[in-house]
Amino acid sequence: MFKLLRFLKGLIPATIAAPLCKLIEAIFELAVPMIIASVIDVGIAGGDKTYVIKYCSLIGVLAVLGFLISVTGQILAAKVGVGFGTKLRQATFKRINALPISTTDKIGGASLVTRVTGDVIACQNAVNLFLRLVLRMPFVVIGAFVMSMIIDPILSLMFFAMTVVLTATIWLVLRLTMPRVKKAQKNLDEISRTTTQSITGSRVIRAFSKQSDTKADFDNVADTTAKTNIGAARISALLTPLTFAVVNLAIIAVLWFGGIKVNIGTLTQGETFALINYLQQAFFVIVNIGNVFSTFTRSSACAARVNEILNAPEQPNGTLTDVEDCDEVLRFDGVSFAYDGDYDVRDISFSLKRGQTLGIIGGTGSGKSTIISLAEKFYIPAKGEISFCGKPLKDYDVAAVRRVIGYVPQRAAILRGSLSSNLRVANETATDERLLHALDIAQATELVQSIGLDGVIENDGKNLSGGQKQRVSIARSLCRDNVLYLFDDVTSALDYRTERDFINAVKQVDGAKIFVSQRISAVSGCDNIIVLDGGKIVGVGTHEQLKADCPLYAEFCSSQS
Repeated sequence: MFKLLRFLKGLIPATIAAPLCKLIEAIFELAVPMIIASVIDVGIAGGDKTYVIKYCSLIGVLAVLGFLISVTGQILAAKVGVGFGTKLRQATFKRINALPISTTDKIGGASLVTRVTGDVIACQNAVNLFLRLVLRMPFVVIGAFVMSMIIDPILSLMFFAMTVVLTATIWLVLRLTMPRVKKAQKNLDEISRTTTQSITGSRVIRAFSKQSDTKADFDNVADTTAKTNIGAARISALLTPLTFAVVNLAIIAVLWFGGIKVNIGTLTQGETFALINYLQQAFFVIVNIGNVFSTFTRSSACAARVNEILNAPEQPNGTLTDVEDCDEVLRFDGVSFAYDGDYDVRDISFSLKRGQTLGIIGGTGSGKSTIISLAEKFYIPAKGEISFCGKPLKDYDVAAVRRVIGYVPQRAAILRGSLSSNLRVANETATDERLLHALDIAQATELVQSIGLDGVIENDGKNLSGGQKQRVSIARSLCRDNVLYLFDDVTSALDYRTERDFINAVKQVDGAKIFVSQRISAVSGCDNIIVLDGGKIVGVGTHEQLKADCPLYAEFCSSQS
């Protein structure tokens, strides 16, 4: 948690003032029992009504001042907590968007959502609680003990004994509870993952009437989390009765021995009342310390999960910010890469010059999309080197490379908004004429005619068909002039006629192009074609050459003819 304190920058005055306000409130609280003792021993015992009214009025003034100062401290602590949480959430979200794809794949989308929401809120609440209690709680306990020592050193030993027993009880309960709390926090990731999967896959689930199975899966995860939390709650439930028992025994002891001392004249009735009052003040603080430690332990686990994101190593980034004109746009030299374990692509070598088109074809899992991801610098190759416009790709700044690459992913990513706002993701300054031209190349003219550039598109393009989403995604990449275009199986949802028209139209666009597909029709017209099998290149050439020399390519042609 301490590693996150840097996010308090700019909130230091309020961070200092909040606990000071609570400290002043604690001073007023500690003064009240001594005033009441004086009222009992002097005013009531002597029948002095003026004295009683005077000091009771003083208690009222202290109560009002304490209330106002306490509210001020609460407000300041809340402002610091919210400000801290806002900065932490912004930094976490920004970091997630800057993490390498390999890191986000490893952590998982559901866990990332939980960390940027629930975990950040837990850290925010911990800061708020810390500021309100960091000075007040120890000051009240120590102050109450010191005041009891001043009143009667012998009876104050009971205060000390109670503190030791309460501390040991709280420590034992927390020791048994915290492992369960941490486990429950991890279970939230699973709940988030199951919920996300159920929502995103709702059409498939309903199509196969698997609602009951999905509900059973969610219920299983929820029940596991509930049982873990209930187990922790059962142990925590012991805290209140145990602490009340200890405190009541201490109060009985003070009354017993205090009564004896009052009878022999070594202690007054008011002082006995003050001792009991200090005992109760310390009791409530110590019990709250247990709850605070429980909150801090949970927040510590959440902070560790947030720090895992903030401290995750960034993808190596180069310093080159300008992409110069070149003849050879892209070159792979003996490139190998593995997601986890054995290599997914091995010894990939090819070159692509300006204006050329390259087709990559292969079966499912052959490494086609991996090559596209490596060219886009989503991943760093384990072996070999990738060159872009004559220089090592690793030496380029990521943003500089992606400003001149038009990337169309295998799964169309459509954002909520309008058709024009989706297209202007690639080029904010694109004119309507440029957008319409891009849509025309992508064969999406009928979409413009039906909804217009300002037509509403729902989240993830739910009001569009699969083919329409692909064409919007294609048009987005064409809204600016790029050096290289990467089309990753972008015609899978298009009919053959639309696919043919798109490929013929996009060939007129300047820039090198790579078409990845499982369709012969999508790559047959390319200047060069690479055939992949098991992550290796098994054939390179034109359509006619491969039909004659590459058995796998010939098999694709035969099966799709």
